[in-house]
Amino acid sequence: MLDHRSQVRYGSKIALKHVVTGRFLSSKDIRYDTGSKQYMVYCSNWQSDKRTDFWIVIPPHKQYCKPGNPVAFNSIIELKHQQTSRNLHSHGGIESPITKQQEVTCYSGTDNNNNWQLQRHSTTNKYDNSGYWMIGDTISLRHVNTKKLLSSHDFLFDDGNQEVTCHSYGHEENNKVN
Repeated sequence: MLDHRSQVRYGSKIALKHVVTGRFLSSKDIRYDTGSKQYMVYCSNWQSDKRTDFWIVIPPHKQYCKPGNPVAFNSIIELKHQQTSRNLHSHGGIESPITKQQEVTCYSGTDNNNNWQLQRHSTTNKYDNSGYWMIGDTISLRHVNTKKLLSSHDFLFDDGNQEVTCHSYGHEENNKVN
């Protein structure tokens, strides 16, 4: 297991915690009833025995990066859900079920809608994207095709998990994960 200040590398198994609510990015074998009808992505409470909270950092669609290479800020990455082997995915024009923001899903296919730009979180328009992603860094993930940021909030599904969307182009607190 990586120590607190180790570099995140291609092939690393990670958990992403939403800073504001303390919940973890997750997925499961349940499809949305609306929108794309792809597999749900949500934030849930941490349970160490759950495999639904882990993601593998992989290179972007149609690119190769040697496993074990460190991930630099401003890189384009994909996140593969460990349990389902599906990719974190979004696309413009499809609304999320609760807030009607841009839907985020897990998708078994491979395309450019799986690509996310890794940024060090900033509260201004200026990003310090120098260096490499380290465990514990506060980051934002920007969907490459739509430029919107991965986000979550206290809007809950009936099962108590919180909705995850892509929302805004800016620097909201709800866009922070670590």
